[in-house]
Amino acid sequence: MGTARDLNSISINGREFLLTATAGEAIHLSREAQPGKAGRAALPEWRLKVRRKKPSPLLQSYNRAALAEVRWAETTMCGRQWIAMVGVEHIEAQEFSEDEASSPSCRRCLALMDALFPEPQLDDRFGLVVQVITDTVVEHGYAEMRNVPGDHHAALRKRVRSAVKEQTGYGIQTIIHESMVIFVCEPIHQQHAKERGHAAAQAVHDVLTGKPSQPLPTPWRLSWDTWAVE
Repeated sequence: MGTARDLNSISINGREFLLTATAGEAIHLSREAQPGKAGRAALPEWRLKVRRKKPSPLLQSYNRAALAEVRWAETTMCGRQWIAMVGVEHIEAQEFSEDEASSPSCRRCLALMDALFPEPQLDDRFGLVVQVITDTVVEHGYAEMRNVPGDHHAALRKRVRSAVKEQTGYGIQTIIHESMVIFVCEPIHQQHAKERGHAAAQAVHDVLTGKPSQPLPTPWRLSWDTWAVE
C-alpha cells in the first residue's frame, strides 16, 4: 500500500499490481495493461464524479489523478473481470475493512504472484533434507518436516514429490501448516496401517494392565534444524 494513498496496490520486483474486487469476496491482483492494449482506471468514471453535497472523506483522501489514470488490464491475474479497486467503494459499503483491503486473498492470483519472485537461494542442507524426507515417506508413507523456512516450501514440496515418485511410482500429497510441511503417500501409508494398529493396541493394553508403557515411536516427525550444516 502506498503511504500517500495514491492507489491501493502492491509492488513486486518493480511492477505494480492493483488490488481489485470482483463479484465474489476475494481480493484480486490486476496487472498494468500491456502497451497497445486497452486499459481501464482504478475506479469507473462515474464513481469519480462526486455530485453529493458531502463527498466521501475516504474518496477525497486518494489521489484522484491516480484513480482516473487508464493504466490497468481489463482482467485480474486469474482472468476475471474486476469491478473496481478495493479500498474506496467497498470500504464505504462495509464489505471490507481497510486492513482487509491491503492484501490479496485470491489463491490463484497469489499462486501467479509467487512466480514473479526470484527463486530463493537454497540452504546448504536442502539436498540432505530432501533425502531424509524421501526415505521417511518411502518407509512410512508419511513425514512431517518442521521449522521449514518459508521461501523453501515450494522447492521442498516439488523435490520430495519428484523423488518419491521416482523411487516408488506413487504420487504424494503435501500440506503446509505454518512452518511445517506434511508429506503423505496414501498407498504406502495404508500398507503400514495394520502395524500401527497393533502398536496402538499394545500401548492401550499396557496401560490397562499396569505395565510400564513406552511412548509410540514417531520416526516420521522431523525438524529442519536437526540437519544444520556447520
